[in-house]
Amino acid sequence: MTTPPQWLPLSLAPRSSEAPWWSALPVRRMAVVLYASLLFVSNIACTVSLPPVVFSSDRDGNLEIYTVDLEGGGEQNLTGTMLDEFSPVVSPDGKMIAFLSGSGDSVAVEVMELNGSSRQQLTSASGLHGSQRWAPDGDRIAYVAQMGQNSLIYVVNVDGSQVMLLTPLPGDQVGNWSPDGKSVVFAVRQEASQGIYVRNPDGVNEFRLTDTPDFSPVWSPDSNKIAFLSERDGNPEIYVMNADGTELARITETDAFEYRLSWSPDGKRLLFVSERDGDAEIFVSDLDGGDQVPLTNNEFRDDEPVWSPDGRKIAFVSYLDDDAEIFVMDSDGDNQSRLTSNEFQDTSPSW
Repeated sequence: MTTPPQWLPLSLAPRSSEAPWWSALPVRRMAVVLYASLLFVSNIACTVSLPPVVFSSDRDGNLEIYTVDLEGGGEQNLTGTMLDEFSPVVSPDGKMIAFLSGSGDSVAVEVMELNGSSRQQLTSASGLHGSQRWAPDGDRIAYVAQMGQNSLIYVVNVDGSQVMLLTPLPGDQVGNWSPDGKSVVFAVRQEASQGIYVRNPDGVNEFRLTDTPDFSPVWSPDSNKIAFLSERDGNPEIYVMNADGTELARITETDAFEYRLSWSPDGKRLLFVSERDGDAEIFVSDLDGGDQVPLTNNEFRDDEPVWSPDGRKIAFVSYLDDDAEIFVMDSDGDNQSRLTSNEFQDTSPSW
């Protein structure tokens, strides 16, 4: 019996009493069949569906949480209440959403499933809560609670149980959890204690990594580095350091603002917004800052970029029609397409 090629599906392999099916094909036709088969498999791999983009919209008279698929259809309101619901953050497994509800000085952290069911409030409605960030296993959320002039960081189980003070410091912003789940990075803006800190949410270890006006820290996907923004040079610039605060490197050096910083899922690039060209545009940079490439280029504001879970796509907000719309593009800036189109404000995409 002729041995079939290694790549041939078992269902097409010849039985011992049969001649192999490919032996009857002319060489040219066999090459075409092989090419078409490989192209079909490649197309399947490239069109693996991504989850919908979650975002906030005020189209109903107040802020609500919506989803939209990547074809720009299937928009669905997940909340549908008289409250403002906004700032959605999708859980690492893509099954739940942490978001804020309320207005003024009464804003709570809530969670719900991706389809809008099983909604639960995790914090008190009194006070201003925010900066909610998921633990990598999705079982806990860290957040900031501001009561008057006091600002503290807490951790709570996703079912609302076991609320725990993370640090006695006046934390202003949760960066995120390290992907290995061992630490939470956060920022303190109060001058006497200003800087970037990391703390073990299950223990007592807390380390101060910087003592300058730094903020928006984010862990690299391998938990080895932290990127952050700093005003130590007068305006927000991007820096990267090791997780223990060593080997500090400056990534950007402009007179403009840089912000909305995030790592690519493979840890090789940094995504951010810069106003260096006179208006807000989306950029991507390698880790030494030597190759900073604009992904958008127009006369309108492009903001709030977020990576798809696999790093192939970037969702973002563009003010092309003087109102905010949700767009998506490839990770290199190609194939930009509009997902929403209305006269309202669609913002805060999350994936």
